[in-house]
Amino acid sequence: MSFIDEINNLENSILENDFNIFKGDIPILFTAVHTMNQKREDGTIKLSEPYTKAIAMYLNKYDNTFTIIKNKDTGVDSNRDNHDKLNIELRRLIKKYNIAIVIDLHGASKDREFDVEFGTLNNLTADYSIIKELEKSFKNNGVTNIEYNNPFKGGAITQGIYNLEDVDVIQIEINGKYRDYNDIEKTKKIIDSLEVFITKYKRYINK
Repeated sequence: MSFIDEINNLENSILENDFNIFKGDIPILFTAVHTMNQKREDGTIKLSEPYTKAIAMYLNKYDNTFTIIKNKDTGVDSNRDNHDKLNIELRRLIKKYNIAIVIDLHGASKDREFDVEFGTLNNLTADYSIIKELEKSFKNNGVTNIEYNNPFKGGAITQGIYNLEDVDVIQIEINGKYRDYNDIEKTKKIIDSLEVFITKYKRYINK
């Protein structure tokens, strides 16, 4: 199966629960919580962030990472309220499986000037060497315009995990041009970058 077919199959896969957990073999966990349209408290609609679901599921399937996908609008935005069921289960999983790092995937507008942005509550939530390794992994795959904490410093998921011990967390905003149905090869650059980082991170935690 081609990469394009695989990534589209994952993006269009039907998941039954409000959120779905896919376990892995390495202590890296990816989250994707904005995979569907959501109704905000003011009645407006927050649109889904395409291919964040597919990216997270791909990394679980081929790289054995842990993954949590939110699949249904529960009336609560899991990146604005870290006391919802998803966040409670997320923190339980982190403790149970000794997760070392959480990467929270989000989608940004094509109008943003960055390719990807790392949100770390102004460099509080992850070791500096880990952040630089992640940056290097992206740049080596041609994703070079990287922003930090401007404007997205990290939402409720990042904030909730920051209070735990011995776990790093980074929110990654991915520009829409890397999540475009008509240009899936750019999505592959994001996945390739994350796979390089996963390989390097496994060596780091096994030292």
